[in-house]
Amino acid sequence: MLTGALRPTDVRFVSIIIMCCLLLGTAANAAVPKKKKSPVKGVSTASSGKVPTLASSSKGSAVVRDWGPYLDVAQQLTYWERSEIAEWRENREKELAETLAAYITVWNKKLSDPAAGVVTVRGEDQQPVYQEKDYLRLAIAQTVDYLQNDDRDSLEGAAQTLEKLKDKTAMPEIAYWTGFVKALQAMENNDSRQFVVQVYAVWNNAIMYLEQGALAGKEGDAGKMKSAPFHYRNLVNLVVNRAIIDQKLADLNALGPLFLMLRQRDLEEKETEGKYLTTLVERINEGFVAPDSDRYRLSFTVAAIEAKRLQQIAAAKLDAEGMTEEARKYFEDARSFNDYALKWAESRRSSGAVNAVIDYLDTTSFAIERLKGNESAPSYNFFVMLPTHDGQSTLLKSMAVYNDVATYTEGGWKRAGYADRESYLQATHRLWRAIMELSLWTGDFYMMQLVDTAEPQKIYTLVPPMQVVLNSYLDFLSSQRKRNLPDVIPDFAYFGAAEASEKLAYGYMKTYSYSTDVTAYNLWFLHRMQSTELFPLNPREMMLTASVLKRDGRYNLFLDYYLPLAERFRKSDAVRIWLEEGTLDDSSVAIREYRDSIAEIVVVAPEETATVAPVKKQPVYFSTFKKLREELQRKPDHPVHRLLKDFYLEEIQQATNYTALLHDSNRLNNGF
Repeated sequence: MLTGALRPTDVRFVSIIIMCCLLLGTAANAAVPKKKKSPVKGVSTASSGKVPTLASSSKGSAVVRDWGPYLDVAQQLTYWERSEIAEWRENREKELAETLAAYITVWNKKLSDPAAGVVTVRGEDQQPVYQEKDYLRLAIAQTVDYLQNDDRDSLEGAAQTLEKLKDKTAMPEIAYWTGFVKALQAMENNDSRQFVVQVYAVWNNAIMYLEQGALAGKEGDAGKMKSAPFHYRNLVNLVVNRAIIDQKLADLNALGPLFLMLRQRDLEEKETEGKYLTTLVERINEGFVAPDSDRYRLSFTVAAIEAKRLQQIAAAKLDAEGMTEEARKYFEDARSFNDYALKWAESRRSSGAVNAVIDYLDTTSFAIERLKGNESAPSYNFFVMLPTHDGQSTLLKSMAVYNDVATYTEGGWKRAGYADRESYLQATHRLWRAIMELSLWTGDFYMMQLVDTAEPQKIYTLVPPMQVVLNSYLDFLSSQRKRNLPDVIPDFAYFGAAEASEKLAYGYMKTYSYSTDVTAYNLWFLHRMQSTELFPLNPREMMLTASVLKRDGRYNLFLDYYLPLAERFRKSDAVRIWLEEGTLDDSSVAIREYRDSIAEIVVVAPEETATVAPVKKQPVYFSTFKKLREELQRKPDHPVHRLLKDFYLEEIQQATNYTALLHDSNRLNNGF
């Protein structure tokens, strides 16, 4: 039976449409830009379908005739998307009949050589006087050009222009743009330390002064009093979208307190506009204290949020469109940010690291599950590599992470970021399930192809990789059991092992016909027996195994191994205790009836098992166990998982013919 479907949960899509405030003019005239924010990084959105627009002036105001008034309030657009800035710029250039590039060229020349060509009416040279506003406007224009097209020359030009105002950085507006530009330079240079310094410089030397002035009621310029929310938005966008998501700038955790402070500020985004940046700040703060996060690590938290967003989009596209090139892009991007989250976690033992690994494995399982039926899809050749690569190397790396994390069961889980031991155990069990699901879905990928082929070459191509991944899971369970850390092994791990063994048995049976010895046959019987030991509530498979052994003249194996199993199940203390402590439901009724009649099932004549008794003659528990198996695949907390675990451990701790078989399958050649 194939593994139950794995579905991503907690899919959250936050609608985002941001409308900026009116651009406030200078004392002479006012220029008023308006825009609706389009979908941006950090939170998934639904687009409004409208392009950003900009009104030229307020009613009754004179028409704006130069770039100055727009640049004076450019902080109201510098957090926009690059494409939105480009559209705004194009519209302004048409309106003003002057390109921003021309404005930059003209003022660059004026301010770099202010005395050139200036003559008084008497024919004497005279030094023209330019205001600080002229320098600041040029620097802002150069910054806008950089933000639109990532031209580092424009950024360097802005820095050089602002250098001429270095003695005026006590003024909040100049301090803001100076720190903002230096932060962008640090980002481009991958200088995390300097980036953090400059972001805090913007906060301490500009934003806090604006806030203090507003609180004291001493701010003379009403426009500046209203600019703080836009400065907040610019900082959020600068740190999250530009530095962490776009530039992958690491070691920005020192900026975590900034987002704690931003949570207390009003970014003045309206509900009808989507409140994108406000929502983003809120989600980051929630991530700081989430039970599956790395506490207050900003870089990790942003990477984890972005990875989850991209996973949700990739999953939706894989379900709706199949394996298209666009679905592949989102899938790869999601895995990339999972990698960054793991890289930026405190350690690979931390709660955040474990969560990143789980997301990575679940996303991969989700894609592998959908390989069948997408063979003709554009990106199938990419996704079909996942079982080979992730079904082996990624699983082994994840098992290594689990090995490290499991040691915390004896203490120290608080150091890894877990709030309590219960949270720690939940995380380890989730990681185990992700490892188990990827193992089984990878095994299913190969098994479904084995079912449909009788070509020897193809069989020998499919069976080895299937054996590797499924045996790795069985070995993983065995190794963890030997470490004597029982709490970190979830109950459902044993049912997963039963499914892995069953698939392995099928693979060995497919190869046996093309073998010159009985090694493959012995391994088929070993895994068939192992599957039954791990999931004894499968009388149909037990009867079919008897039929195969009878056909092959090896019915003695059934008598030697399955009869003792039936007797153990009938007398098992684990079964008795579970039935006494459990609730009276369909499962417990069926298990009790099965226990009391298992001897009759096992000793039935092999000839009668060839077709497995007609349905009308089968006990009711045959159909009950079929439904139970489907429930066990879907529900990791099903109470029967505990029964299966206890029964298997009861057996594996003894010296029996089954435990001897686990150590040497060739003992079947010699009998007892």
